[in-house]
Amino acid sequence: MSGPFIFISTYSVREGRFEEALAACRAVVELVQSREPNMLVFQFFADEAKQQITSVQVHSDSASMENHMGLVSGHLARSADWLDSTTGSAALGDAPASLRQWYQATGQPLASFPRHVAGVVRPPAEEVARTTA
Repeated sequence: MSGPFIFISTYSVREGRFEEALAACRAVVELVQSREPNMLVFQFFADEAKQQITSVQVHSDSASMENHMGLVSGHLARSADWLDSTTGSAALGDAPASLRQWYQATGQPLASFPRHVAGVVRPPAEEVARTTA
């Protein structure tokens, strides 16, 4: 059985492009919200210095990440406008080929932790209420 796939990445934002970066993050969130039902968590966080943004993704499985890579490929191509570099990325679970290939093509490192050891995934509170009612 395939477990959840988690991807965490931090990006350095080009000087003077922070607001543009935030708008791009919001646009990707809207796309994910409407077209990726197997994305369990998709969040962006920005630092106080307005220099870095971190993305946290929790997918139901590796296939969900594969789908995500295809869906956001256009956004990734345009991210060079505001993205300076990736300062750190980690794939937790069996990383799909498209993700590994993207990192190889960009020459950026991807820390990989493919072996799931143990964990708990809980449904949102409203889901629990709906299934126990």
